[in-house]
Formats: sequence, structure tokens, C-alpha cells
Amino acid sequence: MASVPVSHLILFIASLVIAAGVVGTITTGVDRVSAAVDDAGLDATEQLRTDVTIISDPSAGVYNAAEGNVTLLIKNTGTYRLAPDGSDLDVVFDGGYVRPSKLSGTLVSADGANAWSRGDVLRLTISVNDIDGVNDIDGVNGGLVDGDHRVFITVNGDEELFQFRVGGN
Repeated sequence: MASVPVSHLILFIASLVIAAGVVGTITTGVDRVSAAVDDAGLDATEQLRTDVTIISDPSAGVYNAAEGNVTLLIKNTGTYRLAPDGSDLDVVFDGGYVRPSKLSGTLVSADGANAWSRGDVLRLTISVNDIDGVNDIDGVNGGLVDGDHRVFITVNGDEELFQFRVGGN
């Protein structure tokens, strides 16, 4: 007779141990999901606050054949502060990725600023001499071929496209 309460007590203790293990596992999973949602929220906020606009005029001669570079003016129209040298930008020129070593950026509208803030303009210079697929056909002078060219800029999910023409009609 005394064996029935002992077996019930053992089963009760075992069920408590199992329940505690299940609660611990679920709590860990919920914490991980919560952290992932927080990270996604921060990323979404950063993307929503980032906006840049290329304000260069395509017909104003953005290409300097003598120096082999393209210079664009880019305005930060979002509220997210970016690096003052343009290092936050990913640039694709005529389908070829432009390595950061081939880019240089300086703030035009803010002297000595530590960040590229809302309303500031960045002068981005792209050295096109060593970008695969954009040099002239014979590769002698390292210039751009006559015709249409495209610059695709991405920063924190914001995308901008700039098109211009070099040479004849």
C-alpha cells in the first residue's frame, strides 16, 4: 500500500523535471526569435532612413577623358548619416563592380564633417581605367568607348541609376 504513493511521487517529480526542461528549451527559442526580430527591425530602420539621389546632369560632361574618371554629385536625402568618403557605397559601372580603391569621395557642402548627413553633397570620383569591360576596344588609351554608360549605386538597400553618353550622337 505504501508503494502506490511512492510511485506517484516519483512520477510527479519526473513530470516536473520534464516540464522544466521543456520550458527552458522554449524560453531559449523565444529569446533567439526575439533577438532576430530586433535585428531585422534595426536593419529595416536603417534601410528606411537611407536615401541618396544622384544630382549630376548627364549632359554636363561627367566623364573626364584626360584623367580617366567619372565624377558624380550625390546628395544624401535620407536621415541616416553615411561615411564622409563614400565608403558606404557599392558601385557597379557598366556591369563591372568598382573596387573601393578605384573610388574617392569628398564632401562638397560640409567642410571637415565627420559624416555625410542629410542635405550634404558628396563628389564621388570613379577611376574607370582598370574596370573590366569598360575600357576602349583596343585597350590603348584606357578611355571609355563612345556610347551609353551606366552607373548603379547601392547603399543600405537604396538603389540609384545614372546614365550618360560619351562621344558622338
